[in-house]
Amino acid sequence: MLDVREKNYEIDGNNLEGKYKDWQKKLHPDLVHTKSEREKDYAAEQSARVIDAYRTLGDMLARAIYVLKLEGVNIDEEETVSEPELLTEILEIREAVEEAADAQALKQIQSQMEDKLRHWSKSFADAIRCRKLGDAVISVRRMKYYARVKEEIFKRL
Repeated sequence: MLDVREKNYEIDGNNLEGKYKDWQKKLHPDLVHTKSEREKDYAAEQSARVIDAYRTLGDMLARAIYVLKLEGVNIDEEETVSEPELLTEILEIREAVEEAADAQALKQIQSQMEDKLRHWSKSFADAIRCRKLGDAVISVRRMKYYARVKEEIFKRL
C-alpha cells in the first residue's frame, strides 16, 4: 500500500489511482462473494479503508492534515488565523466570489484557489521534508482558507 511515511509527501495522482484500483481489485466485496461471511466482512472493512485512504491522500488539504498527525501534530480544524494580510486577502476573494457576474468568473477564481492550494501544498511538503513543523502548520492553515473559498465557489456553480 502507499506509505506516506516514506517522507515523500508529494503524491503522483496517477500512481495513487493505480494503487487504489489495485487494492480495490483485491478487496472489493463483490469479488469475494463465494467466500465465507467472515472473509466478506473483512474484505468490506478493508475496502472501506482503502476508499478512505484514497480520498485522504487524493485531497491536498486532507493529506497534509493526515501527515501532520503522523508527525504528532494535531490541527484544530476550526482554529482561525490572526494574520491580517491573509484575512484581508480571503475577504477580498470572497467579495469577488459574491460579485462574480457568471460561471466563467467563478471558474477563474476557482482556478486561482487551486493554484494557491498547489503552492501551499508544495510549501507544506518542503517544510515537512526540512522538519519545519511550524511552517508546515502555517501552510495547512492557509490551505484551509483557500479550500473553503473553493468549496463556496463549487456550491455556486
